[in-house]
Amino acid sequence: MSAEISKEQIKAGETIFKEGDSDSHFYIIEEGRVGIFIQKDGLQVKLSEFGPGESFGEFALLDKAPRSATALALTDVEVFKVTEKGFEEMMAQLPDWASCMLKNFVVRLKKMNTRLKELPQFIV
Repeated sequence: MSAEISKEQIKAGETIFKEGDSDSHFYIIEEGRVGIFIQKDGLQVKLSEFGPGESFGEFALLDKAPRSATALALTDVEVFKVTEKGFEEMMAQLPDWASCMLKNFVVRLKKMNTRLKELPQFIV
C-alpha cells in the first residue's frame, strides 16, 4: 500500500468528515457501514448508506468544493483513505472520457443534493 492510499479503522458513531469541511480525499469501504447526512432546519437528514466495496467522499475531491454532506460510521468501519494524488494515479489508468463522465456525475448529484435540502418530504 502506498502513502497515497492508507487503511484506517473508524469506530461506530464517529464522524468521518463534516459538511463544509475542505479536505480532498475519499474512502473505499472494506468493512462496515457509513451513512451520509445533511443538516436541514436543525434536523439530520440521511441521504444514503454505503457498505463494503462502495466509496464515498469523491465529490469534494473532484470539484474542489467543501464537503456537501457529513459522513458518519454507522458500525465499526475499515476503509481505505485515498488522497488526491492517489486518486489521480487511479484515474491515470482510465481513459480521459471516463474522467470527464465522472466529473459530470458529481455535478448532477450535487444539484440533486441541493434540491433535496429544499424539499420538506425528505426530512426524516
